[in-house]
Amino acid sequence: MKPEYEKIFDPIEKSFVVKQIKRANRPLLSQAWHFHPEIEICFTKKSNGKRFVGNQISDYREGDLVLLGSNLPHGFTTDDYCDQIVIQLNEDFLGRTFINKPELRSVKSLFSRAKRGLEYKETVKKKATKLISKIVKKNGFNQLIYLLELLKHLADSNDVEEICTKEYAVDFKESELSRTKLVYAHIMENFRKDVSVKEIAEKLNISEASFYKFIKKQTSKTYTQIVNEFRANYASKLLISTDKTIAQICFESGYNNVSYFNRKFKKIMDLTPGEFRKQFSKRQN
Repeated sequence: MKPEYEKIFDPIEKSFVVKQIKRANRPLLSQAWHFHPEIEICFTKKSNGKRFVGNQISDYREGDLVLLGSNLPHGFTTDDYCDQIVIQLNEDFLGRTFINKPELRSVKSLFSRAKRGLEYKETVKKKATKLISKIVKKNGFNQLIYLLELLKHLADSNDVEEICTKEYAVDFKESELSRTKLVYAHIMENFRKDVSVKEIAEKLNISEASFYKFIKKQTSKTYTQIVNEFRANYASKLLISTDKTIAQICFESGYNNVSYFNRKFKKIMDLTPGEFRKQFSKRQN
């Protein structure tokens, strides 16, 4: 399964692309995971689901704001309605020498850091979302000014986290991406039951031993760690959205031992399932 290369068509009389993307849903990773040379700012107005960036899998929800560097594979999957604003631009979108101007030094550094993917936190979003809204509404010179202001704001913000490891971004290869994509898709479809390593290794046409080495190299995680992350994320949704017992959620999430489920959930979420549910209830109240 080859990765999707997305061709970004140059807009007439514009140096960058701004678009609002609305979908009823997008549940399959095979429909979503892609890459392109353009740097991308993605703001989620409405939706929640899984966000794949490089070697990292995270939950995303309304208000998610990320900056994704050139050729960094990414995708969003969801069973729900999705409304996102996407801004795409090349590093030299205003000319090859413009980005090297002294006044743009912080923005040039931002583009470099974006190769690992950047997730922005709440303190950044208030101003950023206002600027994004203005970029969507404006045209021509004013739109460009607001984009430069947004880039400067993102460049100067400290309340930001790198999404994937530096090593992954540097070592990205298209052929290896297609295999990683297949692994993620297999786990998404099967994490609530026994996930057969033999089956996925056969899909990749490699031995089980080679598979373990491959997934560790590509994601900096073991296969078991990735499966447990999927299961813990799914369990967390059940904990906050249902009245099911922890034992019921344990088995529904793919575990067959409650004690083991409690240990793995706490390792990933820093709270036991019971503590997680109580903390969420307190926040709601």
